[in-house]
Order: sequence, then C-alpha cells, then structure tokens
Amino acid sequence: MYPWLVLGSSVFGLLSLSYFVYHYFANPKESYWLATLAVVLSLTVSFLCAMLIPVDIYVISEGGLKSESLHVSISQEQVQNAYFILFATLLFLALCVVPHAYFYGEARGSGDFDLDGDKRSCWIACRSTAVFVALVLFLLVAGLNFRPGRTETLDRAMESREEAARWVGDLLDQEHGGLNAVSFAIACLTFVGVGGWVFYTAYGMAALPFSWLRGRQSASQQRSGVEQEIAAVRDQFRAVQAKFQLREDGTPDLGRMRAADRKEFNRLQREYKSLVKHNYRLQEMEEKVGFVIPRLLQFLIPFRWAIGISMMGISLLVVVSLLMTLLDRLIHSDCGWQCGYALQERRLFNPADDIFMYLSRVFPLDFLVLGILVLYIFVSSVYGIVSLGVRFLCFNVYTLLPQRSMPQALLVLCSLMSYILLALCMALMTIAPNYTSFGSQSMARSSGGSGRCSLERGSAPNDCQVSVISSFFVRIAVVMPFLSTVYYFANWAFIFMYGSVFSFCLLSQQQQQQPFYEDNQDDLEEEEMGLLMP
Repeated sequence: MYPWLVLGSSVFGLLSLSYFVYHYFANPKESYWLATLAVVLSLTVSFLCAMLIPVDIYVISEGGLKSESLHVSISQEQVQNAYFILFATLLFLALCVVPHAYFYGEARGSGDFDLDGDKRSCWIACRSTAVFVALVLFLLVAGLNFRPGRTETLDRAMESREEAARWVGDLLDQEHGGLNAVSFAIACLTFVGVGGWVFYTAYGMAALPFSWLRGRQSASQQRSGVEQEIAAVRDQFRAVQAKFQLREDGTPDLGRMRAADRKEFNRLQREYKSLVKHNYRLQEMEEKVGFVIPRLLQFLIPFRWAIGISMMGISLLVVVSLLMTLLDRLIHSDCGWQCGYALQERRLFNPADDIFMYLSRVFPLDFLVLGILVLYIFVSSVYGIVSLGVRFLCFNVYTLLPQRSMPQALLVLCSLMSYILLALCMALMTIAPNYTSFGSQSMARSSGGSGRCSLERGSAPNDCQVSVISSFFVRIAVVMPFLSTVYYFANWAFIFMYGSVFSFCLLSQQQQQQPFYEDNQDDLEEEEMGLLMP
C-alpha cells in the first residue's frame, strides 16, 4: 500500500503542478477544457519520463526492487515496459492530442460559443489534425525506411504480398515489439527539444539566479516607481505649459511655441502617455495575478539570497559537469565526430556524476535530488520562454503573461516543455554518464580490487547491467550517429549560450524585473486607459 500511495501522491503532485502552470498563464475568458487536458497530461507524462530514471538506476544497481512486506516487485523488464508506455503516450499526446486542441482553439476563435459552433470547430480541428498526422506519418515512414540497419527495401516490397508484409514488419520493427520505430520517433522529438534546451533552458539557468540575487520587483513595487516618474513628468509638463497662453478649450497653442519648447512638449506628452499606459497594465496585472503568487514571493524575499545562490550552484554544477564530459569525449574518443564522440569509459572528473553515484547507494536520495534538478530545469525553461517569448527564428510568435495568454500559446509552451524534458533525458547521459548508465555498480579488476563500470567492461556476460534509458539512447546513437553528433555539438552550444547570458548578467547592474510584467503588448485605446493630460 505504501509504494502505491507514494506513486499516487507523486502523480497527483505532477498533475497539480501542470494545472497550476496552465491556470496561472491562461486567460480565463479564452480557456477551454481540451487545452487544459492536453497541457496537464503532456507535462505530467514528460515529468514521469525523467523521474523514472532513478527507479531504473536502482533496479540495475540492486538487481531489482523487491519487498515482500510491501508486496512490490519491479524488474528491469517492467521498467522497460514503463518507458515504452510513457514514450508511446507522449508520442500520442504530442502528435494527436495537442495539435487537435490547438486547431480546435484556432477554429473556435473568441467570444460567445454555442453547441453548433463547437461541433463545427471540432470538425475543423479533426480535419486539420488528420492532415498534420498524415504529414508526420509520411515523414516518419520515410525516416524509418531510410534509417541505418534496414534489411528490407521498398523495391522488393512491390514484388509480392509476402515481400510487402515483410517490409512492413521490418519497418515497424515487429521483431523487437516496435522498439526501433518508437526509438526513431522519440529521437526526432528529442532533436526538436534540443533547440529549446539550447535557447530557453540555457538562458533561464543563467538569468534566473541573478533575478533572485538582485531582487525581483513585484507589480506593486514597479507601480510605485512608475507613479513617481508620472508625477515628475507631470510637473515638467505643467512648467512648459505655463509659459504659454491656453486656447479657449484649455489646450496649449503649439503655434506660438518655439521649436525647442514644442519638441520638449511633445516628448513629455509621449513619455507621460507611455508611463500611464504602463501603470495601467501593471495595475491590471496585479489584479489578475491574484492573491497567492504575490504573498508567496513576499514570503520568499528574506530567503532570496539563499535561493539565488542555490540556483546558481545547481546551474554551475550542471554546466561544469557537461563541460567536463564534452572535453573527455573530445580528448579520449576513438571514433571522433563520425560517432558523435562516443566514449566507452569516463576518464576526467565529473562532479555531478560522482554526486549522483554516491547518492544512488541510498535510495531514494538520488530520486529526490534528481527531482529537484528536473524541477529547477523546468522552472528555468519556463522562465526563459516567458522572458524571450515563443519564437520561430527571430520572430516572436506568442508572448506569455499571467491570466492573459491564449490557450494556444500554452499548448505551444507545453509542447516545448515536453520536448525540452525529453532532451533533458538525453542531456543526463552527458551530465552524469556513469550514473545514468550503471548507477552504483562496480566490478572486480583483474589486478585486484574493484572499479567503476564502463561500456567496455560491461560488454561481457554477467558483468555490469546497463540501464534501460542508457540502452535506449545508445541504440539511437549507434543506429543514427548523425543525431549523436548533433547532440554533442548542441551541448557545446548550450554552454556557449549559458556563458554569454551569465557574462551579460554579471556585468549588467540592472535590477531584474519579473518577465511577465514587461510592457510588450499592443497599444490600447487612450479612452480605455484614461490618458487625458492634466
């Protein structure tokens, strides 16, 4: 009963966290249940994929998870089935449910809705989703057909029905239960997530600690400063206005002003309107954010230094460990770029790997620490997406603001986060290679004593067991070495991005504002904001 209670509580916590993310950003007037369901399920399944790794490590380290008193028995085969189910579910959500929810929102539009309109929107969404799925399946089949290791060709499949059936079986990898097909599809999704990992996660992990160390201005604090600036601009405006006579309607006669005064008058007028507009948005944002978030931030203010230093420590630990593994693979790899600088045995010091291997001896310490790491990377990635916006190349597609974001923007956010968490599973193979491959296992040396396991030493029977997640991504690296090479150089890009943002934040002296309070929305009507000059 106890393990199932822990599992149920963990899943409930992940569901609650995913729902909170959606509810915090989504516009209540535009939200719909299909978008909520798609976001919550996608984020939860992505979290579970990452959080299954410590269980996988414990099973191979201890030879299985068994407890007669708790009536629990988990084998490596069951862990493999769990990975397969989670990855297949993630594929279904990413390629069917999320696109359908997105197209439904686009067809639904905004305003009042009726039953007929919902049926029409649902039909349009189904049609668009079918086209999208057909395109994805075409690309997937093309990729599966030309992947390395294929034994059947399409030309032979056209000769007879038996050859066609054999070609389909080889294409879907029926011999291994479809594992190669799922591996290829997950590799493609991970390839997409690598872009978000490099761009958003690196930015968030570098900038988020500085935002805590330098103080985070709330909406009320920003409003106080803006109102002081408004008062100062108003006094300057009145000083310029007092130099000239007013018309009968109370407006200044610009024709009698000197060019310099007219220029100053127009500048003050524009600055005043901009400040009042910003103050109006801050007031609106403060009302929409609600009661919980401001109080929570207020409660954490006394601990902001401890939180900021802890965040920076985790970020530096990840980056340094990533850098050491990349250098190790660059220096000691036998096959070089042709195999993505694969390495059979770690030779350089890796702090994160050693920490996790030590913690894996006492389950569930590594599970808790990895959970903190995954949660921090999740928060950093969301921070990066909110700060930079959802972008395609250099174009800003969506901007995320609390209680003002369209559900479609949240669906794009959940897709990005799902792909980033998949890329994190791949990145853990570089951050902590020995831990994710062998856990706390060790093997006897021929000269006496024991040493760490490695792919070279684990090749013989009855030697160290390799984790399911490591076998999964090693299979991808062997079958598709091009993707392994891309992942390797993407990690270098991650370090470069992190170093650039870290250096900029270190040299910049500006106090960090919460990204969702920035003034980056379209202009509103002056009558709506009450921008009447005094």
